Parts: sequence; structure tokens; C-alpha cells
Amino acid sequence: MRKISPTSWVTAQNLFKQIFAIALFAIQAPMLGPRAFGLIALVMVFIGFCEYVLEIAATDALISVKDIEERHYSTMTTVNVACGITLGALIFAFAPGIATISREPELVPILRFMAALPILTVLASAPNAACRRELQFEPLVTRVLASTTAGGIVGLILTFMHFGVWALVWQATIQRVLNVAILWRLVKMPFRMGFSVPHFKELRRYAAPMLVSQTMSWAADQIPRYILGFFLGASELGLFSLAARLSDIVVQLAVSPRYGVARIEMRQFADQRAGIELATRRILTHMSALTFPLCIGAAVVMPLLFATWLNARWAGGVLPAQLMMLGVMPYVTHYALSAALLGMNRQSSIAINATAQTFTLVLVSAVFAPLGLYPATAAIACRPLVTATIPIIFARRYGGIAAKGVLLAQMPPLLAAGATGALVFGLKVLLSPYLGSVALLIWLVLAGVVAYGALIGLLLPEFTAQLATRLPRLSRAS
Repeated sequence: MRKISPTSWVTAQNLFKQIFAIALFAIQAPMLGPRAFGLIALVMVFIGFCEYVLEIAATDALISVKDIEERHYSTMTTVNVACGITLGALIFAFAPGIATISREPELVPILRFMAALPILTVLASAPNAACRRELQFEPLVTRVLASTTAGGIVGLILTFMHFGVWALVWQATIQRVLNVAILWRLVKMPFRMGFSVPHFKELRRYAAPMLVSQTMSWAADQIPRYILGFFLGASELGLFSLAARLSDIVVQLAVSPRYGVARIEMRQFADQRAGIELATRRILTHMSALTFPLCIGAAVVMPLLFATWLNARWAGGVLPAQLMMLGVMPYVTHYALSAALLGMNRQSSIAINATAQTFTLVLVSAVFAPLGLYPATAAIACRPLVTATIPIIFARRYGGIAAKGVLLAQMPPLLAAGATGALVFGLKVLLSPYLGSVALLIWLVLAGVVAYGALIGLLLPEFTAQLATRLPRLSRAS
């Protein structure tokens, strides 16, 4: 029997999580409404710090230590438990204050109930790191599949039992409890606690940079949500969270995979710059050819998708979802040029860019949130287009990559996607009186795929030929 590669394990995990989450949300959203999801989004601003910062930084530090010893694991586990208990106690104690500031009294019991989750989250660092050091991804994927499924089933049952927001609370709690329990059960290592100053100092050297980086990522993702929740309330935050989730799916499917490969391919330019502009333009073209039609096409059919999928309580999320979907398009420039800068070993430029992105996102959220959901979403969606100038400047300075070339590389996919979007919109207007929403949605998607395929084949025949060659390989591999 062929051994499954680590990449295949991770790919299977990510694919399952996306499909399962979408299916679960499709059932729960019409029943729970946006307010329930908005309340959970507010809670996760605080609970998520351990997941996005402490747990990832601790795991990375344990992976980075060259000669790992048992004392490294026990020391990190002890530090994690101390941090988790401290954070959990602070959340429990300040829950009334957080609820008062957020003007959501219902947050108090939810925050106090979920205050134990930070401790559970950080307990996974040691076995997680041990598996990754040995490239043993099967236990990691198994625990995600099992815990996500079990948590989702519990959440779904409680949703049908009309538990409201508590269905989501128990869903998140069960998922995290099983996540830790299953991992420690599958990984053959003892659970030990203890503290060693020399081992802690060695771990701290690796963990400190990751703490800074992950804190910035967490701040960019969570602080704007809290700002929006503070000014707009839980219901409108739920609408924004849905819009952000839909746009993130496009990023994960069309942008991130190519970026992950490109940042490795670009390493050949660390010592020599010949051909870097050509390689960057090729990455920009390929990435935009996949991303732009998804963004424009989704924006066109979004009203129909909401009408088919969700009920009237979610109608206010149509425009935010359209705006956020279009706001994904500038990320092609961000990711492609970041890959080029990493290939040139310009990590400092990446750090500056990440800091600028976080700062501008928080600033835009704070300035526009008081004006309402639509102005705030529009400003957040436009922000990546404005801040794309930062990586463009760095790419020009260190790699000689001209701004004109960056734009021209994305022009053929933009033209093809724009023309396809106009065609799909016209068909929607013509056919809507004669077809039901589901049938109309299917016909529009099929028409969009055929039209874009034909246009991109004319404008980028080389890219189309490469894609046509790879599809049979992928089908045989699957």
C-alpha cells in the first residue's frame, strides 16, 4: 500500500474542513440567524488569541529546536498551561466589562463558559510539534476530522433543538475538547509538566519572533471584528463575518496554494536576480487567472445565491459579500510580490508590509465602522487595493520589478473575467422571469465557466494549455 505523503494529508484536511464548514453553515445559518454568529465572532476575538498566537508560536518553537529533549516539551507545556489559565481567568473575570462595552449582555455567560478553552488549546502544542517534527501528519489529520465532525454533529443537533447561540458554543467546545484528547491519545508521548530555565531560554529564542508575527496576524483578523461589533452590534457583525468567510474561501482555494509553491520556487533568485521579473509576472498571471473569475462571478450571482440559500434575516449581507469578494482581487498582487520578496530573502520587507496591513485595517475599521455596515465593508474591501502600493515599491526597489509589469500581467484575466461577469449579469436579467432560483444559478455558473474558458483561451493560450495538461494528471492522482 502506497504511503500517503504529508502534503496529501494536509490537503485532505483543508478540503474536508472547508466542505464540512460550508455544509454545516448552510444548515445552521437560516435557523440561527446572523446575531448568533456575531456573538460567537465577538467571543472568539478573545478566545482565539491562544489558538492564533500562543499555540502556533509554541508549536513552531518546539519544531525549531535542533536537538529536542523531553524537558523542552514539559517546559513548553508548563508555560502554555500557565498562560492558558491566566488568560482564561482574565476572560472570566472581565466578562461583564466586555459585555458592557460591547453592549451585549448575552456575552457574559458565553464568555465565562468558554473561558476554559484557552487551556485546552495550548495543551495541543507538544504532541502537535512531535508529529510535525517526524512528518507524521496522520494523527493531526485524524484528530481534526474526528473532532470537527463530532463538534459539528453536536452543534447541528442543538440547532434543531432550538438552543440558539448555545448550539455554536457547544459545537466549538466539543470540537476543542476532542481535538486535544484525541491527539494525546494517538501520539505516543507522555504528558509531563516541569520547568527548566535553560530549556525555556532556548525555546524563547524561537518563540519570540513567532509571537510577534502571529500577534499581528491575530490583530489584523480579530480587532476589526471587535470594532465592527462594538459600533454595529452582533447581528451586523454576523453579516460581515459571513462576507469575510466567503471571501476567505476564495483566498484559500485560488491564492494561497499558488503562493505556497511560488515562495519556494522564488528561492532560486536569492543570489541572482536574472529572470525574477519574468517569473513574478508569470505567477501574477496564473494567480489572477484563477482568482478574478471567482471574485467577479461570485459578486454577480451573490444576490441569487443568498435568495436560494439563506432567509430574509441574511438579506443585508448581500452587498457586504459582494464588496468583500471584489476586495480579494488585489490580494493577488500582495501574495505574488510577497513570494518574490521572500525568494530574495527580504523578510524585513515582508514584516514591514504585514505591520502596515494590520495598522491600516484597524484604522479603516475604526474610522468607518461608526458610519454603518456598508461604508465600513466598502472601506475594508478597498484597503488592499490602496496598500498594494507597499509591496509594489519593495519589489521595484529590491528586484527591479516594474509596477507597469505587475499591472499588465493581470490585465488579460481581468478583461476575461470582466467580460464574463457582464455576460452572466445579462443572462441573469434575461432568464430570471423564466427560471427558478436554483435552475437559474446552475445555468449562470455553467455559462460563466464556458465563457471564461473561451476568453482566457484566446487571451492566454499558453496558460490554458498548461491547465489542460494538468487536469488529467490530477484526476489520475485522485
